[in-house]
Amino acid sequence: MAEANSAKVEFVDYKTKKLWVEKVSSYKCVMLCPRRLHMAYGDRDQYWTWNCYKETSEIDNVEVAKLRRVCWLDLRGHLKMSELSSGVVYEIAYIVKLTNGASGWELPITLKLRHPDGKEQIRQQSLLHKPRGEWMELSGGTFKVNQEETGEFWFDLYEHGGHWKTGLIVKGIIAKPKR
Repeated sequence: MAEANSAKVEFVDYKTKKLWVEKVSSYKCVMLCPRRLHMAYGDRDQYWTWNCYKETSEIDNVEVAKLRRVCWLDLRGHLKMSELSSGVVYEIAYIVKLTNGASGWELPITLKLRHPDGKEQIRQQSLLHKPRGEWMELSGGTFKVNQEETGEFWFDLYEHGGHWKTGLIVKGIIAKPKR
């Protein structure tokens, strides 16, 4: 993913957050791992399982969350503006994979990004015909980090349609410069 063109990757906060700086642009990037997110029913084994995943580009294993079965999908997180480079337009992306047996994705998921000033970007994304077994990035919106502003960006991925969904693997949420 994006870390390939980066300087040293650093895990912080008990390996729940990954920080790096892009080599070419020198812009800061952040990835929040699933344990750093609020996940509805994330602490219940009947709904989510937690596994280590090792990529060739990673020094350490990364913990991922695999959806067993839920009817109320809700992932939430936030980033402080101070963790990113000022003057840069960033994109929030959810790094996910659907397993071969994934089901229940007939309704689109909603991706919401809330700015420190309260403005929101909301979009819907269908996962029904997305490829299985491949990591993909789902764009949650873009924002510009301004030096004068403080506060946090909040982001959500949810589907509250009430029907059961299975087979989503969550690797994390990344904030990276928009290309």
